[in-house]
Amino acid sequence: MSNTSLNEVQADKPELDDFPSRLKKAVGENSIRGFARSCGFSDTVLRQYLNGQSEPTRPALLSIARIADVSLEWLAGGQASSSETGGSGQYVFKDPLAFKTDWLEGEFPNSFEHLFLTKVTDESMEPTLTTRDLILVDTSHRDPEAVDHGLFLFKLENRILIKRLQCLPKKILRVLSDNPTYEAFSLDITDKSNGLSLMGKVVWFGHRL
Repeated sequence: MSNTSLNEVQADKPELDDFPSRLKKAVGENSIRGFARSCGFSDTVLRQYLNGQSEPTRPALLSIARIADVSLEWLAGGQASSSETGGSGQYVFKDPLAFKTDWLEGEFPNSFEHLFLTKVTDESMEPTLTTRDLILVDTSHRDPEAVDHGLFLFKLENRILIKRLQCLPKKILRVLSDNPTYEAFSLDITDKSNGLSLMGKVVWFGHRL
């Protein structure tokens, strides 16, 4: 009979049973700061996820899975994805919808690998976007200086916003809401104190009838 202790057995077992361990594996050799910025949030937030101090939201999970090139099923729950268990790969699942891969690649040929799905949480963009509408965000649009005009998902201080952004002279962005009860305001993209971080451009939206 082996005299191997329980601690030794546990030490030999891959530490992938909990989310922080899977997240550490997903980050890999990347720097925490660089990986967090690619995902659209701060390194402080990523460290909290790694330390088990907080759990990521659905948009954050989707972003991490995309940047790390791992399946959402594995990252969130340790389960193998359909492609890892012999699935056909015909559909790409963006919970709670399933988008056909051919359609996504046809509609967004230059940004297919940079899309994630999230939900509208306020009425500031009504009537264009309403609360609980679903939006696809192209995360390849991350440079504030490259903004011309369009709908963007971005972080400002500690808030996540969906607004129209318009580029003005002298590196000023005009932030506009379609709902007239919300006032427009301007951002100086050279001012780092506002915590502006573009997460991507809205390229599709859908809602229930």
